[in-house]
Amino acid sequence: MKRLILTITIIFTGLCLYAQNDSSTIVNSAWNRKNVTEGVTYRFIHFNNGELFNSNQFISIIEISDFPANKIEIYPSPELKETSVMASEKGALAAINGSFFKFNYSYNTEDYNSVDYIRKGGKQLAPNNTEPNKIRLMHQLGALAINKGELYILKADELKNWEKYILAEDILTTGPILIVAGKDEALAHSSFYTTRHPRTAVGKRANGDILLITVDGRAKEAAGMSLEELQKLLKWLGCNYAINLDGGGSTTMYIKGFSDNGVVNHPTDNKKFDNKGERKVANAILLYHE
Repeated sequence: MKRLILTITIIFTGLCLYAQNDSSTIVNSAWNRKNVTEGVTYRFIHFNNGELFNSNQFISIIEISDFPANKIEIYPSPELKETSVMASEKGALAAINGSFFKFNYSYNTEDYNSVDYIRKGGKQLAPNNTEPNKIRLMHQLGALAINKGELYILKADELKNWEKYILAEDILTTGPILIVAGKDEALAHSSFYTTRHPRTAVGKRANGDILLITVDGRAKEAAGMSLEELQKLLKWLGCNYAINLDGGGSTTMYIKGFSDNGVVNHPTDNKKFDNKGERKVANAILLYHE
């Protein structure tokens, strides 16, 4: 029994040390930083020697403060388009891809190709698609909401069709939600949660700063993250609230003028570690400076 207790103690201590090392890696590493505009900073880092979660990782962050000079918009496109194209056409300064969508549709026939609830300017554009089982899906367990220029990250409650009762002009359901009021949300154990993929997320700090985040994956240069790893990353970055968006091949970050096409991460649809593999998506989170 003493030997068993000792073994468990050693394993637990080792896991704690790994977690401490990973958090120190995020906090203390030399991030590349570039000023985008007043109140907006782009920073990125490439861990290419297995330093984070025993894996290679490429992380990109847009940190936003100084509201209302900086404005965030939930933008649903009438047809599937690359995130960079949506941002460019709308004159946005920066963007990340949004929530989940009907991948096989090229042009909108209904609901802006979305499988998740969208409200824009107070008008519903798409419902949550829960067919055939009528159960709320994991990417409908939270929402981004914009009310009077402020962005909120919200957790679904037990009320049916809860998003319809949110007092906000613009709403996009997504998820899973990762952090609420500084506390980690419990995560499921299905493969979507536990397998490493490219990820896109939004975080909010207690001081009101917004973080738009992409994590690259599906390449030897960048493994991607499980949702537990993403949750830890957002916590170490100081987020008091955080939510997952669509990831995988959709994961894209755009900043105007920061590359030949504005894409600063490494989308995966061309199976190359470059900025050319964008996927057409249904909606995006756009940033403007006014």
